Amino acid sequence: MSESAVSRPGAPDARPAKIMFVAGENSGDLHASRVIEELRKIYPNADIFGFGGDRMQRAGMRLLENLAQKLPIVGITQVIRHFPKIRALLKQAADLLRDEKPDLLVLVDYPGFNLRTARAARKAGVPVAYYISPQFWAWHRSRLEIIRNNVDKMLVILPFEADLYREEGIAVDYVGHPLQDDEAMLTPRTEVLSALEIPADAEVIGLMPGSRNGEVVRHLPVMLEAAEIIHRQRPGAWFVIPRATTIEGPLVRQHLESHPSLPVVIAESDHKSVRAAMDFVICKSGTSTLEFALAGVPMVIMYKASAITAMIARRVLKIPYLGLVNIIAGDSVAPELWQEKATGAALAKASLDILENPAALAAMKEKLAAVREKVGGPGASKRAAETLAAMLSQRRA
Repeated sequence: MSESAVSRPGAPDARPAKIMFVAGENSGDLHASRVIEELRKIYPNADIFGFGGDRMQRAGMRLLENLAQKLPIVGITQVIRHFPKIRALLKQAADLLRDEKPDLLVLVDYPGFNLRTARAARKAGVPVAYYISPQFWAWHRSRLEIIRNNVDKMLVILPFEADLYREEGIAVDYVGHPLQDDEAMLTPRTEVLSALEIPADAEVIGLMPGSRNGEVVRHLPVMLEAAEIIHRQRPGAWFVIPRATTIEGPLVRQHLESHPSLPVVIAESDHKSVRAAMDFVICKSGTSTLEFALAGVPMVIMYKASAITAMIARRVLKIPYLGLVNIIAGDSVAPELWQEKATGAALAKASLDILENPAALAAMKEKLAAVREKVGGPGASKRAAETLAAMLSQRRA
């Protein structure tokens, strides 16, 4: 579908399409940017604007507020801390919807903010598409009613989500997972290790504390404690920390100063190739667990939240797993350690139980391959853009 087919002279609406996006967090910025790139192929002259991050701006969006890199919100304590800023941004989004009257609002993940924005869009008479569903099946089933009343179509990335929405009578398209869209060539493992100055025959174990400074503070100390124990048992192991751009470099190095004899390096770039070069990873819960599953890298999953967030989570969690790879599999593919159970000693034991048991290691790799099959192949971003284009065409007809 070309833009001229929708906005040609003489058509009911000949002006360029106007599309507003709202995305937060690094992952939302990445996935939204790929959809914007695909939309630009269909609507090269569209006015695409909104809240997001650096990648969305590079893809061709007029960035009005950087939520992805400058306002990472996880847990109730951070919501409270940033509440005045959040409230001001919600008002700004509502004013934009009222004054700019976009043809379509595209919300990407970030449910605490975006579900409120969906309500503002409904009041302004702007259609809403929601890409990457809030995990209502894990936490807040109450959000279903908000979605039903304020979202015109859900674009979901996990196959079981489509069935859940259809059962609720909510319009939904399953587009596939955008992590499969990254077709960049991987740097060979030998080159990755050489660039990191790691011996070619080393066992490479990743430490993934998260993409926010607070996560690094909570997770990296226990990960490094686990690494020390693992290294005593497996002296040929080296450890790699891929540093997200949202993490301050001095913060990571500060923690490493307490472990001067541990062979650990920080990877600053080419993270996809670095992940693929790993033999094992201790990984904080989140999208990264699926990234490693798709790369076939065995893992142990952990997470530590603030005491208040953890208390609320224990009360409202509706499913037995929090690791995305386990949720998709519907099975305990990788061990999960949470809160007080996520100690250095426990992480080390869970890791060594797998690393030193060839049968357990092979079984996990087989389950990871099954997860990859469930997620499906590439093309999610293109399919999402085509769905949005169909909504726009209907709106502007």
